[in-house]
Amino acid sequence: MVGSAAEQARAAAELFIESTAGAAAARGQALVALSGGSTAPGLYAALREQPVRGKVPWDKVHLFMGDERCVPVADPRSNWGVAMRELLPHVPVPEEQQHPLQGDADDPLREAARMGVLIRELAGNPPRFDLVLLGLGLDGHLLSLFAGVETSALRGEQSLVRPAAAPLSVEPKVARLTFTPFLLLTARTVVLQVAGAAKAEVLARALKGPEDLVACPAQWLRRASGRVVVIADEAAAKGL
Repeated sequence: MVGSAAEQARAAAELFIESTAGAAAARGQALVALSGGSTAPGLYAALREQPVRGKVPWDKVHLFMGDERCVPVADPRSNWGVAMRELLPHVPVPEEQQHPLQGDADDPLREAARMGVLIRELAGNPPRFDLVLLGLGLDGHLLSLFAGVETSALRGEQSLVRPAAAPLSVEPKVARLTFTPFLLLTARTVVLQVAGAAKAEVLARALKGPEDLVACPAQWLRRASGRVVVIADEAAAKGL
């Protein structure tokens, strides 16, 4: 449990260092799926400052985005656009190791298939990310795996990335591209950042409520084969 947004970001940054340095040493590369949402800017700020920045093997890091809004990268709603403004200009990740989902692609299905092929090429067999960063939605969604949508069929390796529609209760109301549960299940480390009293009930339901993957997709984390780390502030953790 952490006490402030800055402490949460620093804790996530330390896990970023640990995961990427360990992966680079063991396998020569580190595959990271970034998160959008409200926690991303704080983490980016922590990563771009010394001494953190100097501890990450950026030349070995491949950056992806776990989900993306179907908008141009210049649109303020673009998750990759936030990374382009607040992280990538400040850290030496080679351009060829930056792998955004193209939110404005003419054919989202084709874009999902393209990203799936790339992940299979880079992430091994079965594909395994070294680090997947996540936030938690008020409806219990992770990535763009929304409550009320059956995703059990997407746990298999054949479906790594797919288009998704945002329900009316979720802002912004734009179509998405998202990693599927399989990439959560196989990741070596998953980090979930949660802040604020508004998230307390859903975090408790995700971690210890009766299992219902449709009603609370965050419960997919219970089935992860790797390490799952939850970084929550006191307000968000009060139901645990």
